[in-house]
Amino acid sequence: MWTPRFACPECGAVLDEIADHDSLHCAYCVRTYERRDGVWRFLTAARAVRLEPFVRQYLTVRDRDGHRQTRPSEHYRTLPSVPATDPQAAEWLVRRETYHHLLQRVFAASPQPMQVLDVGAGTGWLSHRLTALGQRVAAVDVIDDDVDGLGAWRHYDVPFVVVQADFDALPFAPRQFDLVVFNGSLHYAPDAAATLARARRMLTPGGALVVMDSPMFPRDRDGAAMLDDTHRRIETDLGTSGVVRPGVGYLTFARLTEIAQSLELEPAFVPTRGPLPWRLRRQIARVRLRRAPAAFGLWMAR
Repeated sequence: MWTPRFACPECGAVLDEIADHDSLHCAYCVRTYERRDGVWRFLTAARAVRLEPFVRQYLTVRDRDGHRQTRPSEHYRTLPSVPATDPQAAEWLVRRETYHHLLQRVFAASPQPMQVLDVGAGTGWLSHRLTALGQRVAAVDVIDDDVDGLGAWRHYDVPFVVVQADFDALPFAPRQFDLVVFNGSLHYAPDAAATLARARRMLTPGGALVVMDSPMFPRDRDGAAMLDDTHRRIETDLGTSGVVRPGVGYLTFARLTEIAQSLELEPAFVPTRGPLPWRLRRQIARVRLRRAPAAFGLWMAR
């Protein structure tokens, strides 16, 4: 199986492989990173402690929303397609459409296998799909849950590299990926500009950054209103008065354009329309909530 070149997430030094092939050593930090249960473990104890409140809240909300599966092998192998009875069927129709945008706009133009970094990979469904198509993929996330996190890798029938790490401390040597894709995850970044700048350093010449299905708005006030609504719902569902806010929670087109220009990249956006009932509900919500609904789709910068 293809393996990327790893680097220490704390100091950036390229890592030396230890004889057993399941350990990597940083001579500068005097740290050893291991592969356990099929997952490379680059999340340091300090970062894990800082992220733990968000991880706990995230998994609880996902469980209540019907994402946690009782028959994960059957479910994950078919993603982004799900039965109409799935609690998140409408969301997956949107994600499937965006996935096809990715295939048509990025992979169709490249006859050779690409080296892909899937950041915020979750259960690794995108990594699974791309690997099955012949791409070389590394899936990165902070959550290693066996059912609703990186631990789901064992349910797939094709192998890909699985890495537990903070996406603001990517454990890879620079300039080795043709594509870095944030799969429904960039809005969790505390500083999207800094996160994308780090990802930019991972790209080979001519490589691309892609943001899939993060909520995007033309105005900050609409994004902030959406976030307030979401947090009120979480507080009601969890019976708590405090919501962990790991990042901004949304993106704006103007901000992404500004970031792309600062990185000397040319941005483009392909909107995902979604199924008709979903579009109608969003327009009703626009009137009821008095704010623009989030746009979803494929944002690219080359």
